[in-house]
Amino acid sequence: MKVGYVAPASISIVNGGIRTQANMTIDYIKAFGVDSIRLSPWDKNVDWSGLDLIHVFGATAENSGIIPRLSDLAAPIVLSPIFFSRRSAKIIRLSVSFENLISFMGNGIRSDFSLKSELCNLADRLLPNTNKEAQLIEMGFKVPSSKIKVVPNGVEKRFSEANKSLFVEKYGLDEFILFAGQTNARRKNVIHLIKAACELNIPVVIIGTFGEDTYSRKCLELAHKAENIVLIDSLDHDSEMLSSAYAAAKVFILPSYYETPGIAALEAGLANTNIAITKYGGTKEYFGDHAFYLDPYSEHSIRESINQALVAKIDPALKTRILNNYTWEKVAEQTYEQYKEVLQ
Repeated sequence: MKVGYVAPASISIVNGGIRTQANMTIDYIKAFGVDSIRLSPWDKNVDWSGLDLIHVFGATAENSGIIPRLSDLAAPIVLSPIFFSRRSAKIIRLSVSFENLISFMGNGIRSDFSLKSELCNLADRLLPNTNKEAQLIEMGFKVPSSKIKVVPNGVEKRFSEANKSLFVEKYGLDEFILFAGQTNARRKNVIHLIKAACELNIPVVIIGTFGEDTYSRKCLELAHKAENIVLIDSLDHDSEMLSSAYAAAKVFILPSYYETPGIAALEAGLANTNIAITKYGGTKEYFGDHAFYLDPYSEHSIRESINQALVAKIDPALKTRILNNYTWEKVAEQTYEQYKEVLQ
């Protein structure tokens, strides 16, 4: 089976979940005999006619030009939408319907919902990461349920063997609160974490690189005023130091406005770290009763979830849950089964 893979160009500079999901899927699915080809807009020598299937990551504006073109090819399209909204499916559906109605009057403006709806309906198979995402797509974008199959996000098993020694020896910190991710992305809500952290009597380690934008500067200004916040530049995803940081922390905090589900939290969970995480998105589907959920709009809620996680014993059931359901080996197998079904 020869499969071509398409991802937004922005993943080359943004080390986020979509890049991890795409790269890991491509790498691990090779074990099932898939000939994986990363497709680049700069490569003019791709034999599109020789592909059995095309897998696209992200129902995004960046992919809005290529997916309609790909639909003209004989190869079916599998799309991982990576979509979430706080809006209800009813509101989304009404928004798309209204836009379709006024489009007859020549309005050239397109909403994000309308764009995603078109891309999802063009695909032959959709692989959302959560049941909630699947429901929003089915009901909000009017996509037949037969085209939708939930395939979860994944995590590398190596994090289950993480050792804290390396991080403790270098930074002299143990049993702290940890955030690791895109610190300059507003969705990650680092600014409210920093404000909440100022009232905690425990070190808060933030791993990530801030930019030169206004949001980053405000985060840094607040962080530098706090005596208990330790800033560390982004660590490579494959670095042993990142794994060690997970193992050394008592609590991993992800106060995002939503997550589906937050790959870093899965990694930390495998390293036997308690998880405090946003209640919005698909987090409860992944972590169940083995995490402490917070309201990202409330600094009080962020602090409370951290305090609850700090006093709680490490829950070995979380590690077992992740290993049984969310390793990249299992994700690749489920993805491969969908490929076979689409090609039948």
